[in-house]
Amino acid sequence: MANGEPKSYSSNLQLALTILGTVTCMIILIIGITMASRYAPKPQQQPLILKIHSITMSGLNVSCFLTETRWNVTVLFANRNSMLEMSIHSFESSLYYNYSNPISCAVVEAMHLGPKKQRLVEMQFNRAQCGEEQPYVDDWVLERIRKDEIKGEMSFVVGMKLRVSYRTGILGWDYDLNPHCPKLDMQLVPSTGNGGIIFDHPKICLVPL
Repeated sequence: MANGEPKSYSSNLQLALTILGTVTCMIILIIGITMASRYAPKPQQQPLILKIHSITMSGLNVSCFLTETRWNVTVLFANRNSMLEMSIHSFESSLYYNYSNPISCAVVEAMHLGPKKQRLVEMQFNRAQCGEEQPYVDDWVLERIRKDEIKGEMSFVVGMKLRVSYRTGILGWDYDLNPHCPKLDMQLVPSTGNGGIIFDHPKICLVPL
């Protein structure tokens, strides 16, 4: 009997440690799920807010296929969440003429936004930003732009595809986001190729999560 007691004690200890380890893992798992559920970004309250404040254009020349034209779009990137930090990876944005016709590019550097922080970014659309490959612009699109120039008004849309990381403590979530920005109507100064507008009420881009 004496020889059997150490083995029995060892088995009971091993069983107790196994049970304790299992219970501990379950508690950690439950806490992790609860924390993730509590702090994860919610679709009904996306932390990222995008607002377009202004758009300007200079050097419009349809005869040069828009290669010398420059557009500057001022966009506010804001984090309205009080707990999450936000990192937006570097991305390339496209400028569209009337929604579906890309005409220029802009490259935006990566940025970090702490809780309840914001940053005003000037997105510079021009030939150099597109690299070696430029957007192909159909002749009929150039003709419509020429007619809009004569009328003195033009419309553009900013397109973005974002890779956004949200963090709080050891928890983190990564999302690929496709903001939907409204059409930007602007006025041109006659015979200059220049134009622009500062919006009294910033144009808000919808950012589905």
